[in-house]
Parts: sequence; C-alpha cells; structure tokens
Amino acid sequence: MLQFDETAFPLVFIVEKAPGATTADQQLEQLLAREKAFILITDHRPDRNERHDQAERKARALFFKRIKAALRSYCRGIIFIENGSPLPLPVRIAAQTFGLAFKISVAFVDDEEAAISQGHAFLRT
Repeated sequence: MLQFDETAFPLVFIVEKAPGATTADQQLEQLLAREKAFILITDHRPDRNERHDQAERKARALFFKRIKAALRSYCRGIIFIENGSPLPLPVRIAAQTFGLAFKISVAFVDDEEAAISQGHAFLRT
C-alpha cells in the first residue's frame, strides 16, 4: 500500500508501507487541504500485475477530476527516482501525460539526492 510521508514537507515521499487507517487518496486530499505548495517524490515501480478493472479506473478518474483544481494549484511537481534502472517507456509516457493534463512538472532522476535537488528547483519556479 502506498502512503505519503510528509516529514520533509514540502517534499512529500510516496512510500510502500503496511496498510493504514487512511488510504492514499485520503492522504492526498489531506495534503491538498493544507493549501501549500508541495512536490511528490516516489521510487515506486508499478507492478506489471497492478491492473485495475473498469470500475476502479472510473472511480480513479472521478477522484482526480474532483481534486484537479487543487492538484494544479498546490502540486508543483512529481519526481520519479529510477535508482539506476529507467522506468519502462509506457510508464514514463503515462507519467508525462498525467503531468500535462494536470499542468504539473514531471522529472525522472537517478537517486534521492537528485530528487531533493530537483524538488527544490520545482518549488522555485
């Protein structure tokens, strides 16, 4: 299960953790409710088996439609840490398409140090 680690706010790391009381969607809504700029950073690599049925995809689309304005206002960027192994092209394209749709900067970096540096650069723009 993905969780948001806000201990380094405004740099927010998306990490794998044991299931908690709140979902990632609820955590994202709470993050947006702060009404402060932030950067999402992740090294999560989608599993090939991580498929969603039509109902889940529809619910996800409706969720993002509902938070779209707030996401555009406060999320200054999404950074993917590749750890020496580039993300597959379809994942990169999907991430860039998401960024374009929500007007959010997207970057792919090698390590956490580069992600932090890029995050601060996104916050300055």
